[in-house]
Amino acid sequence: MRILNILLAVLVSLALAFGTLEIGLRALGFGPPAMNTEFDAALGWRGQPSSKIRRKTAEFDVTLELDSQGLRDDFQTPKDLTKGRGTFRILALGDSFVNGYTVAREDLFLDLLEEAYAKEGRSVEIVNAGVQGYSTDQQLVWLQTHGRAFSPDLVIVFPYENDIWWNASGDYLGEAKPLFDAQGELGTGPLPAPKERSWFAGTAIGRLPRLFQSLPTIEVRGEQVPVEMSSRLVKPPEVTLAAEARTERLIQRMAKVAREIGAETFAVSPIPSRAQMGAAADPVNRESLGAIDPHRPHQLFKQAAKAAGVPLVETLTGLQAAADAGSELYFERDFHLNPRGNAVLARALYDGLDAWSLVPQGPGENGRYAPDPDRKVSGGRWPRWPLWYLGLTLILGTLFSRTYPDEEPQRAYLQVAVLLAVVFAAALLGSALIGSLPPLASKVAFAGLLIGLLSFIAYHLGDRIGTILELLRSFTLRGHWYLLPLLSVLLSVGSLLVVAASSPLVAPFIYTLF
Repeated sequence: MRILNILLAVLVSLALAFGTLEIGLRALGFGPPAMNTEFDAALGWRGQPSSKIRRKTAEFDVTLELDSQGLRDDFQTPKDLTKGRGTFRILALGDSFVNGYTVAREDLFLDLLEEAYAKEGRSVEIVNAGVQGYSTDQQLVWLQTHGRAFSPDLVIVFPYENDIWWNASGDYLGEAKPLFDAQGELGTGPLPAPKERSWFAGTAIGRLPRLFQSLPTIEVRGEQVPVEMSSRLVKPPEVTLAAEARTERLIQRMAKVAREIGAETFAVSPIPSRAQMGAAADPVNRESLGAIDPHRPHQLFKQAAKAAGVPLVETLTGLQAAADAGSELYFERDFHLNPRGNAVLARALYDGLDAWSLVPQGPGENGRYAPDPDRKVSGGRWPRWPLWYLGLTLILGTLFSRTYPDEEPQRAYLQVAVLLAVVFAAALLGSALIGSLPPLASKVAFAGLLIGLLSFIAYHLGDRIGTILELLRSFTLRGHWYLLPLLSVLLSVGSLLVVAASSPLVAPFIYTLF
Protein backbone atom coordinates (compact mmCIF):
# COMPACT_ATOMS: atom_id res chain seq x y z
CA MET A 1 0.00 0.00 0.00
CA ARG A 2 2.86 2.39 0.83
CA ILE A 3 4.38 1.85 -2.62
CA LEU A 4 1.02 2.64 -4.21
CA ASN A 5 0.72 5.84 -2.14
CA ILE A 6 4.22 6.90 -3.10
CA LEU A 7 3.43 6.27 -6.76
CA LEU A 8 0.24 8.32 -6.42
CA ALA A 9 2.23 11.11 -4.76
CA VAL A 10 4.71 11.18 -7.66
CA LEU A 11 1.88 11.22 -10.21
CA VAL A 12 0.06 14.01 -8.35
CA SER A 13 3.27 16.06 -8.22
CA LEU A 14 3.86 15.64 -11.94
CA ALA A 15 0.21 16.45 -12.70
CA LEU A 16 0.39 19.62 -10.59
CA ALA A 17 3.57 20.77 -12.33
CA PHE A 18 2.18 19.98 -15.79
CA GLY A 19 -1.17 21.64 -15.08
CA THR A 20 0.40 24.79 -13.65
CA LEU A 21 2.71 25.22 -16.63
CA GLU A 22 -0.08 24.44 -19.12
CA ILE A 23 -2.49 26.96 -17.56
CA GLY A 24 0.25 29.59 -17.42
CA LEU A 25 1.17 29.16 -21.08
CA ARG A 26 -2.46 29.33 -22.18
CA ALA A 27 -3.02 32.45 -20.07
CA LEU A 28 -0.05 34.07 -21.81
CA GLY A 29 -1.48 33.26 -25.25
CA PHE A 30 0.70 30.27 -26.11
CA GLY A 31 -2.11 27.73 -26.28
CA PRO A 32 -2.75 25.61 -29.39
CA PRO A 33 -4.36 27.71 -32.13
CA ALA A 34 -7.95 27.08 -33.11
CA MET A 35 -8.15 25.19 -36.42
CA ASN A 36 -10.89 25.28 -39.06
CA THR A 37 -9.28 23.03 -41.68
CA GLU A 38 -9.49 19.29 -42.26
CA PHE A 39 -7.64 16.72 -44.35
CA ASP A 40 -8.53 16.38 -48.02
CA ALA A 41 -6.95 13.63 -50.14
CA ALA A 42 -6.90 15.80 -53.28
CA LEU A 43 -6.07 19.21 -51.82
CA GLY A 44 -4.07 18.38 -48.73
CA TRP A 45 -6.48 20.34 -46.56
CA ARG A 46 -9.67 22.30 -46.96
CA GLY A 47 -11.94 24.49 -44.87
CA GLN A 48 -14.00 22.51 -42.38
CA PRO A 49 -17.67 22.89 -43.38
CA SER A 50 -19.98 24.73 -40.97
CA SER A 51 -17.16 25.51 -38.53
CA LYS A 52 -16.59 28.53 -36.33
CA ILE A 53 -13.36 29.56 -34.60
CA ARG A 54 -11.84 32.67 -33.11
CA ARG A 55 -8.36 33.92 -34.05
CA LYS A 56 -6.93 36.36 -31.57
CA THR A 57 -3.50 37.99 -31.60
CA ALA A 58 -2.10 41.27 -30.32
CA GLU A 59 -3.18 42.86 -33.64
CA PHE A 60 -6.59 41.40 -34.45
CA ASP A 61 -9.49 39.52 -32.96
CA VAL A 62 -11.56 37.79 -35.65
CA THR A 63 -14.31 35.17 -35.62
CA LEU A 64 -14.12 32.95 -38.70
CA GLU A 65 -17.32 31.22 -39.79
CA LEU A 66 -17.24 28.79 -42.72
CA ASP A 67 -20.34 27.73 -44.63
CA SER A 68 -21.53 24.28 -45.72
CA GLN A 69 -18.88 24.25 -48.47
CA GLY A 70 -16.01 25.05 -46.12
CA LEU A 71 -15.77 28.56 -47.59
CA ARG A 72 -15.90 31.94 -45.89
CA ASP A 73 -19.14 32.63 -47.68
CA ASP A 74 -22.90 32.13 -47.30
CA PHE A 75 -23.72 28.78 -48.93
CA GLN A 76 -25.73 27.18 -46.14
CA THR A 77 -27.23 24.35 -48.24
CA PRO A 78 -26.28 22.70 -51.57
CA LYS A 79 -29.27 24.46 -53.16
CA ASP A 80 -27.57 27.81 -52.54
CA LEU A 81 -24.93 26.90 -55.13
CA THR A 82 -27.49 27.34 -57.91
CA LYS A 83 -26.90 30.68 -59.58
CA GLY A 84 -29.93 32.94 -59.84
CA ARG A 85 -31.23 34.01 -63.21
CA GLY A 86 -29.51 37.15 -64.45
CA THR A 87 -26.78 36.87 -61.81
CA PHE A 88 -23.15 37.37 -62.77
CA ARG A 89 -20.97 35.22 -60.54
CA ILE A 90 -17.28 35.81 -59.82
CA LEU A 91 -15.21 32.96 -58.37
CA ALA A 92 -12.21 34.25 -56.39
CA LEU A 93 -9.29 31.84 -55.83
CA GLY A 94 -6.47 32.54 -53.41
CA ASP A 95 -4.90 31.98 -50.05
CA SER A 96 -5.22 33.70 -46.65
CA PHE A 97 -5.39 37.16 -48.28
CA VAL A 98 -8.58 36.12 -50.09
CA ASN A 99 -9.88 34.11 -47.15
CA GLY A 100 -9.20 37.21 -45.07
CA TYR A 101 -8.49 35.41 -41.84
CA THR A 102 -7.10 38.55 -40.17
CA VAL A 103 -10.17 40.78 -40.70
CA ALA A 104 -13.91 40.61 -40.15
CA ARG A 105 -16.04 39.96 -43.22
CA GLU A 106 -17.40 43.49 -43.12
CA ASP A 107 -13.79 44.65 -43.75
CA LEU A 108 -12.77 42.00 -46.31
CA PHE A 109 -12.12 43.37 -49.80
CA LEU A 110 -14.32 40.81 -51.61
CA ASP A 111 -17.30 41.55 -49.38
CA LEU A 112 -16.74 45.30 -49.80
CA LEU A 113 -16.68 44.88 -53.56
CA GLU A 114 -19.83 42.76 -53.61
CA GLU A 115 -21.58 45.32 -51.41
CA ALA A 116 -20.66 48.12 -53.83
CA TYR A 117 -22.06 46.20 -56.80
CA ALA A 118 -25.31 45.54 -54.91
CA LYS A 119 -25.74 49.25 -54.12
CA GLU A 120 -25.25 50.08 -57.81
CA GLY A 121 -27.94 47.60 -58.82
CA ARG A 122 -25.50 45.17 -60.40
CA SER A 123 -26.55 41.56 -59.89
CA VAL A 124 -23.07 40.29 -59.05
CA GLU A 125 -22.14 37.52 -56.62
CA ILE A 126 -18.58 36.94 -55.48
CA VAL A 127 -17.69 33.46 -54.24
CA ASN A 128 -14.80 33.54 -51.77
CA ALA A 129 -12.87 30.30 -52.41
CA GLY A 130 -9.73 31.43 -50.58
CA VAL A 131 -8.16 28.92 -48.18
CA GLN A 132 -5.24 29.75 -45.91
CA GLY A 133 -1.95 28.23 -46.99
CA TYR A 134 -3.06 27.40 -50.54
CA SER A 135 -0.58 27.91 -53.35
CA THR A 136 -1.49 28.12 -57.05
CA ASP A 137 -1.43 24.35 -57.52
CA GLN A 138 -4.02 23.77 -54.78
CA GLN A 139 -6.18 26.54 -56.18
CA LEU A 140 -6.02 24.80 -59.57
CA VAL A 141 -7.02 21.44 -58.05
CA TRP A 142 -9.89 23.12 -56.19
CA LEU A 143 -11.07 24.72 -59.46
CA GLN A 144 -10.95 21.37 -61.25
CA THR A 145 -12.77 19.58 -58.42
CA HIS A 146 -15.34 22.11 -57.23
CA GLY A 147 -15.39 25.03 -59.67
CA ARG A 148 -18.10 23.76 -62.03
CA ALA A 149 -20.65 23.48 -59.19
CA PHE A 150 -20.60 27.27 -58.77
CA SER A 151 -21.22 28.09 -62.48
CA PRO A 152 -18.85 31.06 -62.49
CA ASP A 153 -18.92 33.68 -65.25
CA LEU A 154 -15.56 35.10 -64.24
CA VAL A 155 -12.73 33.31 -62.41
CA ILE A 156 -10.05 35.47 -60.78
CA VAL A 157 -6.92 34.09 -59.16
CA PHE A 158 -5.17 36.28 -56.58
CA PRO A 159 -1.59 34.95 -56.37
CA TYR A 160 0.88 36.09 -53.73
CA GLU A 161 4.66 35.96 -53.91
CA ASN A 162 5.06 32.98 -51.57
CA ASP A 163 2.93 30.85 -53.93
CA ILE A 164 5.88 30.62 -56.31
CA TRP A 165 8.14 28.53 -54.10
CA TRP A 166 5.44 26.21 -52.77
CA ASN A 167 4.19 25.47 -56.29
CA ALA A 168 7.31 23.34 -56.67
CA SER A 169 6.87 21.48 -53.38
CA GLY A 170 4.73 18.51 -52.39
CA ASP A 171 4.90 19.58 -48.77
CA TYR A 172 3.89 22.77 -46.97
CA LEU A 173 5.38 23.06 -43.49
CA GLY A 174 4.88 19.37 -42.80
CA GLU A 175 1.51 19.02 -44.56
CA ALA A 176 1.27 17.03 -47.81
CA LYS A 177 -0.09 18.95 -50.80
CA PRO A 178 -0.60 18.25 -54.53
CA LEU A 179 2.38 18.69 -56.84
CA PHE A 180 2.24 19.26 -60.60
CA ASP A 181 5.16 18.21 -62.78
CA ALA A 182 7.21 20.57 -64.92
CA GLN A 183 4.73 20.21 -67.81
CA GLY A 184 1.77 21.27 -65.68
CA GLU A 185 0.29 17.80 -65.15
CA LEU A 186 -0.72 16.59 -61.70
CA GLY A 187 2.01 14.20 -60.66
CA THR A 188 0.53 12.99 -57.38
CA GLY A 189 -2.35 10.66 -56.62
CA PRO A 190 -4.44 10.70 -53.45
CA LEU A 191 -2.45 12.30 -50.66
CA PRO A 192 -1.68 10.32 -47.50
CA ALA A 193 -3.65 11.29 -44.43
CA PRO A 194 -1.53 12.99 -41.77
CA LYS A 195 -0.55 10.97 -38.74
CA GLU A 196 -2.88 11.30 -35.81
CA ARG A 197 -1.35 13.76 -33.39
CA SER A 198 -0.94 12.68 -29.80
CA TRP A 199 -2.80 14.41 -26.99
CA PHE A 200 0.52 15.93 -25.89
CA ALA A 201 0.97 17.64 -29.28
CA GLY A 202 -2.37 19.35 -28.68
CA THR A 203 -1.21 20.98 -25.45
CA ALA A 204 0.53 24.32 -24.98
CA ILE A 205 3.58 22.51 -23.56
CA GLY A 206 3.75 20.14 -26.52
CA ARG A 207 3.53 23.08 -28.88
CA LEU A 208 6.45 24.99 -27.35
CA PRO A 209 9.12 23.66 -29.78
CA ARG A 210 7.00 24.76 -32.77
CA LEU A 211 6.92 28.35 -31.50
CA PHE A 212 10.59 28.70 -32.35
CA GLN A 213 10.38 27.13 -35.79
CA SER A 214 11.03 29.47 -38.70
CA LEU A 215 10.41 29.20 -42.42
CA PRO A 216 12.87 27.01 -44.34
CA THR A 217 15.76 28.76 -46.03
CA ILE A 218 18.10 28.14 -48.93
CA GLU A 219 21.70 29.20 -49.19
CA VAL A 220 22.40 31.90 -51.77
CA ARG A 221 26.00 32.98 -52.15
CA GLY A 222 26.81 32.00 -48.58
CA GLU A 223 23.73 33.61 -46.97
CA GLN A 224 20.50 31.96 -45.78
CA VAL A 225 17.41 33.34 -47.53
CA PRO A 226 13.81 32.41 -46.63
CA VAL A 227 12.57 30.23 -49.49
CA GLU A 228 9.39 32.29 -49.86
CA MET A 229 11.41 35.41 -50.66
CA SER A 230 13.92 33.89 -53.05
CA SER A 231 11.96 35.22 -56.05
CA ARG A 232 12.87 38.75 -54.99
CA LEU A 233 16.44 38.05 -56.03
CA VAL A 234 17.21 39.43 -59.48
CA LYS A 235 19.48 36.41 -59.99
CA PRO A 236 17.74 33.64 -58.01
CA PRO A 237 19.09 30.09 -57.77
CA GLU A 238 18.09 27.44 -60.30
CA VAL A 239 15.59 25.81 -57.94
CA THR A 240 13.68 29.11 -57.67
CA LEU A 241 13.77 29.66 -61.43
CA ALA A 242 12.23 26.19 -61.87
CA ALA A 243 9.45 27.11 -59.40
CA GLU A 244 8.79 30.32 -61.33
CA ALA A 245 8.49 28.46 -64.64
CA ARG A 246 6.14 25.96 -63.02
CA THR A 247 3.98 28.80 -61.65
CA GLU A 248 3.58 30.27 -65.12
CA ARG A 249 2.41 26.94 -66.50
CA LEU A 250 -0.02 26.48 -63.61
CA ILE A 251 -1.69 29.81 -64.40
CA GLN A 252 -1.96 28.83 -68.06
CA ARG A 253 -3.53 25.54 -67.01
CA MET A 254 -5.91 27.35 -64.68
CA ALA A 255 -7.11 29.60 -67.52
CA LYS A 256 -7.83 26.50 -69.59
CA VAL A 257 -9.77 24.80 -66.77
CA ALA A 258 -11.80 27.96 -66.19
CA ARG A 259 -12.98 27.84 -69.79
CA GLU A 260 -13.72 24.12 -69.53
CA ILE A 261 -16.08 24.62 -66.57
CA GLY A 262 -18.01 27.32 -68.45
CA ALA A 263 -16.46 30.60 -67.27
CA GLU A 264 -16.49 33.33 -69.89
CA THR A 265 -13.31 34.94 -68.60
CA PHE A 266 -10.30 34.18 -66.46
CA ALA A 267 -8.17 36.94 -64.94
CA VAL A 268 -5.08 37.31 -62.76
CA SER A 269 -4.86 39.91 -59.97
CA PRO A 270 -1.63 39.63 -57.91
CA ILE A 271 -1.80 40.65 -54.25
CA PRO A 272 0.92 43.26 -53.63
CA SER A 273 3.33 42.67 -50.74
CA ARG A 274 4.20 45.13 -48.03
CA ALA A 275 7.77 45.24 -49.36
CA GLN A 276 6.44 46.84 -52.57
CA MET A 277 4.92 49.79 -50.74
CA GLY A 278 7.19 52.79 -51.26
CA ALA A 279 9.86 50.61 -52.87
CA ALA A 280 11.67 52.11 -55.82
CA ALA A 281 11.40 50.47 -59.21
CA ASP A 282 15.16 49.97 -59.29
CA PRO A 283 16.55 46.90 -57.47
CA VAL A 284 18.50 47.42 -54.25
CA ASN A 285 21.99 45.93 -54.22
CA ARG A 286 23.23 43.94 -51.23
CA GLU A 287 26.89 43.05 -51.16
CA SER A 288 26.35 39.36 -50.36
CA LEU A 289 23.13 38.54 -52.23
CA GLY A 290 23.38 40.92 -55.15
CA ALA A 291 20.36 42.78 -56.50
CA ILE A 292 17.01 42.40 -54.69
CA ASP A 293 13.79 43.62 -56.27
CA PRO A 294 10.56 43.32 -54.20
CA HIS A 295 8.57 43.93 -57.40
CA ARG A 296 10.03 40.92 -59.21
CA PRO A 297 7.45 38.29 -58.06
CA HIS A 298 4.70 40.70 -59.10
CA GLN A 299 6.27 41.04 -62.52
CA LEU A 300 6.40 37.25 -62.85
CA PHE A 301 2.62 37.06 -62.35
CA LYS A 302 2.14 39.77 -64.97
CA GLN A 303 4.24 37.75 -67.41
CA ALA A 304 2.25 34.63 -66.59
CA ALA A 305 -1.03 36.44 -67.35
CA LYS A 306 0.40 37.66 -70.64
CA ALA A 307 1.61 34.17 -71.56
CA ALA A 308 -1.84 32.77 -70.79
CA GLY A 309 -3.51 35.51 -72.85
CA VAL A 310 -5.75 36.65 -70.00
CA PRO A 311 -6.43 40.06 -68.40
CA LEU A 312 -4.21 41.27 -65.59
CA VAL A 313 -6.25 43.27 -63.07
CA GLU A 314 -3.68 45.56 -61.50
CA THR A 315 -4.12 46.83 -57.92
CA LEU A 316 -0.54 47.76 -57.05
CA THR A 317 -0.83 51.40 -58.14
CA GLY A 318 -3.83 52.02 -55.90
CA LEU A 319 -2.16 50.52 -52.84
CA GLN A 320 1.10 52.37 -53.47
CA ALA A 321 -0.74 55.69 -53.76
CA ALA A 322 -2.50 55.08 -50.44
CA ALA A 323 0.78 54.04 -48.78
CA ASP A 324 2.54 57.13 -50.14
CA ALA A 325 -0.27 59.25 -48.65
CA GLY A 326 0.52 57.82 -45.22
CA SER A 327 -2.01 55.01 -44.88
CA GLU A 328 -0.92 51.90 -42.96
CA LEU A 329 -2.22 49.07 -45.14
CA TYR A 330 -0.65 46.03 -43.48
CA PHE A 331 -0.54 44.80 -39.92
CA GLU A 332 2.70 45.74 -38.21
CA ARG A 333 3.73 42.20 -37.27
CA ASP A 334 1.51 40.11 -39.53
CA PHE A 335 2.19 40.47 -43.27
CA HIS A 336 -1.51 40.51 -44.25
CA LEU A 337 -3.61 43.52 -45.17
CA ASN A 338 -5.38 45.25 -42.31
CA PRO A 339 -8.96 46.61 -42.63
CA ARG A 340 -7.67 49.82 -44.23
CA GLY A 341 -5.58 47.85 -46.72
CA ASN A 342 -8.60 45.71 -47.62
CA ALA A 343 -10.67 48.84 -48.29
CA VAL A 344 -7.97 50.26 -50.57
CA LEU A 345 -7.62 46.91 -52.36
CA ALA A 346 -11.39 46.72 -52.86
CA ARG A 347 -11.41 50.11 -54.60
CA ALA A 348 -8.38 49.27 -56.73
CA LEU A 349 -9.97 45.97 -57.76
CA TYR A 350 -13.27 47.73 -58.54
CA ASP A 351 -11.47 50.16 -60.86
CA GLY A 352 -9.39 47.41 -62.46
CA LEU A 353 -12.36 45.18 -63.25
CA ASP A 354 -14.26 48.07 -64.78
CA ALA A 355 -11.22 49.11 -66.81
CA TRP A 356 -11.29 45.67 -68.44
CA SER A 357 -15.13 45.68 -68.64
CA LEU A 358 -15.14 42.31 -66.90
CA VAL A 359 -18.28 42.96 -64.83
CA PRO A 360 -21.70 43.89 -66.33
CA GLN A 361 -22.75 47.49 -65.89
CA GLY A 362 -25.60 48.44 -63.57
CA PRO A 363 -28.84 50.25 -64.36
CA GLY A 364 -27.66 53.41 -62.61
CA GLU A 365 -24.54 55.50 -62.45
CA ASN A 366 -21.50 53.25 -62.07
CA GLY A 367 -18.88 54.35 -59.60
CA ARG A 368 -21.28 56.14 -57.31
CA TYR A 369 -21.04 53.44 -54.69
CA ALA A 370 -17.49 52.31 -55.42
CA PRO A 371 -15.69 50.99 -52.31
CA ASP A 372 -14.42 53.92 -50.25
CA PRO A 373 -10.73 53.48 -49.41
CA ASP A 374 -11.16 56.04 -46.61
CA ARG A 375 -14.13 54.28 -45.05
CA LYS A 376 -14.31 54.06 -41.31
CA VAL A 377 -12.96 50.63 -40.45
CA SER A 378 -14.33 48.48 -37.68
CA GLY A 379 -11.12 48.57 -35.65
CA GLY A 380 -11.98 45.41 -33.72
CA ARG A 381 -13.08 45.15 -30.12
CA TRP A 382 -12.27 47.64 -27.40
CA PRO A 383 -9.33 46.61 -25.21
CA ARG A 384 -10.46 44.66 -22.18
CA TRP A 385 -7.73 45.70 -19.77
CA PRO A 386 -9.63 48.81 -18.49
CA LEU A 387 -12.51 46.55 -17.44
CA TRP A 388 -10.12 44.18 -15.70
CA TYR A 389 -8.44 47.13 -13.98
CA LEU A 390 -11.69 48.62 -12.72
CA GLY A 391 -13.07 45.22 -11.69
CA LEU A 392 -9.94 44.25 -9.74
CA THR A 393 -9.80 47.68 -8.11
CA LEU A 394 -13.36 47.33 -6.85
CA ILE A 395 -12.95 43.73 -5.68
CA LEU A 396 -9.52 44.10 -4.05
CA GLY A 397 -10.35 47.53 -2.64
CA THR A 398 -13.48 46.12 -1.01
CA LEU A 399 -11.59 43.13 0.41
CA PHE A 400 -8.84 45.42 1.70
CA SER A 401 -11.25 47.81 3.42
CA ARG A 402 -13.20 44.92 4.97
CA THR A 403 -10.03 43.19 6.18
CA TYR A 404 -8.62 46.39 7.69
CA PRO A 405 -11.65 48.34 8.96
CA ASP A 406 -9.40 50.95 10.61
CA GLU A 407 -8.31 52.12 7.14
CA GLU A 408 -10.37 54.86 5.54
CA PRO A 409 -12.33 53.29 2.61
CA GLN A 410 -11.22 55.99 0.18
CA ARG A 411 -7.59 55.46 1.14
CA ALA A 412 -7.95 51.67 0.79
CA TYR A 413 -9.34 51.94 -2.75
CA LEU A 414 -6.69 54.53 -3.68
CA GLN A 415 -3.84 52.30 -2.50
CA VAL A 416 -5.20 49.34 -4.42
CA ALA A 417 -5.74 51.48 -7.54
CA VAL A 418 -2.15 52.77 -7.45
CA LEU A 419 -0.74 49.29 -6.87
CA LEU A 420 -2.73 47.87 -9.79
CA ALA A 421 -1.77 50.84 -11.99
CA VAL A 422 1.92 49.98 -11.52
CA VAL A 423 1.28 46.34 -12.37
CA PHE A 424 -0.86 47.06 -15.43
CA ALA A 425 1.50 49.76 -16.73
CA ALA A 426 4.49 47.42 -16.53
CA ALA A 427 2.57 44.55 -18.15
CA LEU A 428 1.20 46.69 -21.00
CA LEU A 429 4.55 48.38 -21.64
CA GLY A 430 6.39 45.07 -21.66
CA SER A 431 3.81 43.54 -23.99
CA ALA A 432 4.07 46.52 -26.35
CA LEU A 433 7.88 46.37 -26.41
CA ILE A 434 7.94 42.63 -27.10
CA GLY A 435 5.14 43.02 -29.68
CA SER A 436 7.16 45.62 -31.58
CA LEU A 437 9.89 43.06 -32.30
CA PRO A 438 9.88 40.68 -35.27
CA PRO A 439 8.02 37.40 -34.53
CA LEU A 440 11.10 35.25 -33.87
CA ALA A 441 12.83 38.00 -31.87
CA SER A 442 9.70 38.51 -29.75
CA LYS A 443 9.61 34.79 -28.91
CA VAL A 444 13.26 34.85 -27.90
CA ALA A 445 12.72 38.02 -25.85
CA PHE A 446 9.72 36.51 -24.07
CA ALA A 447 11.61 33.30 -23.32
CA GLY A 448 14.52 35.36 -21.98
CA LEU A 449 12.17 37.41 -19.81
CA LEU A 450 10.55 34.27 -18.41
CA ILE A 451 13.92 32.66 -17.68
CA GLY A 452 15.12 35.87 -16.08
CA LEU A 453 12.04 36.03 -13.83
CA LEU A 454 12.43 32.43 -12.71
CA SER A 455 16.15 33.01 -12.07
CA PHE A 456 15.30 36.11 -10.06
CA ILE A 457 12.86 34.16 -7.88
CA ALA A 458 15.35 31.30 -7.44
CA TYR A 459 18.11 33.75 -6.44
CA HIS A 460 16.03 35.40 -3.73
CA LEU A 461 14.79 32.09 -2.40
CA GLY A 462 18.38 30.91 -2.02
CA ASP A 463 18.81 28.06 0.44
CA ARG A 464 15.06 27.90 0.94
CA ILE A 465 14.83 25.96 -2.36
CA GLY A 466 16.55 23.04 -0.65
CA THR A 467 14.02 23.19 2.19
CA ILE A 468 11.13 23.26 -0.28
CA LEU A 469 12.48 20.26 -2.17
CA GLU A 470 13.06 18.36 1.07
CA LEU A 471 9.45 18.99 2.14
CA LEU A 472 8.11 17.76 -1.18
CA ARG A 473 10.40 14.72 -1.06
CA SER A 474 9.33 13.91 2.49
CA PHE A 475 5.61 14.08 1.75
CA THR A 476 6.10 12.02 -1.41
CA LEU A 477 8.09 9.26 0.30
CA ARG A 478 5.54 9.11 3.11
CA GLY A 479 2.83 8.60 0.50
CA HIS A 480 0.83 11.68 1.56
CA TRP A 481 -0.36 12.26 -2.02
CA TYR A 482 -3.66 13.79 -0.89
CA LEU A 483 -1.79 16.62 0.91
CA LEU A 484 0.46 17.56 -2.03
CA PRO A 485 -1.97 20.02 -3.68
CA LEU A 486 -2.37 21.93 -0.39
CA LEU A 487 1.38 21.77 0.28
CA SER A 488 2.14 23.10 -3.22
CA VAL A 489 -0.18 26.07 -2.73
CA LEU A 490 1.30 26.91 0.69
CA LEU A 491 4.87 26.64 -0.56
CA SER A 492 4.08 28.80 -3.62
CA VAL A 493 2.44 31.50 -1.51
CA GLY A 494 5.27 31.45 1.01
CA SER A 495 7.94 31.63 -1.71
CA LEU A 496 6.25 34.60 -3.38
CA LEU A 497 5.99 36.46 -0.09
CA VAL A 498 9.68 35.86 0.61
CA VAL A 499 10.60 37.27 -2.81
CA ALA A 500 8.26 40.24 -2.33
CA ALA A 501 9.83 41.05 1.03
CA SER A 502 13.32 40.98 -0.47
CA SER A 503 12.68 43.16 -3.53
CA PRO A 504 10.61 46.39 -3.66
CA LEU A 505 10.62 46.20 -7.47
CA VAL A 506 8.50 43.06 -7.69
CA ALA A 507 6.59 43.53 -4.43
CA PRO A 508 3.64 45.38 -6.08
CA PHE A 509 3.14 42.56 -8.57
CA ILE A 510 3.19 39.86 -5.91
CA TYR A 511 1.11 41.72 -3.33
CA THR A 512 -1.56 42.24 -5.98
CA LEU A 513 -2.11 38.48 -5.92
CA PHE A 514 -3.10 38.70 -2.26
